[in-house]
Amino acid sequence: MSDTATLVPRLLKVADVAEILGVGIDWVYERIRRGEIPVVELGDTRKNQRVPETALAAFISERTYGK
Repeated sequence: MSDTATLVPRLLKVADVAEILGVGIDWVYERIRRGEIPVVELGDTRKNQRVPETALAAFISERTYGK
């Protein structure tokens, strides 16, 4: 694994995030709009938004109860 791979989190497409969470794409976009899931903007349309894998892990961890 390169040094870059350890410094830069993997970026996930919104559709991939929806699949991982078992929810619809619109649900994920609503969480992005609310600022609950941070994104990296790679263009000027929402299809070019990417969610850092570390941000998704934090989102899940913050909403996990009974740890």
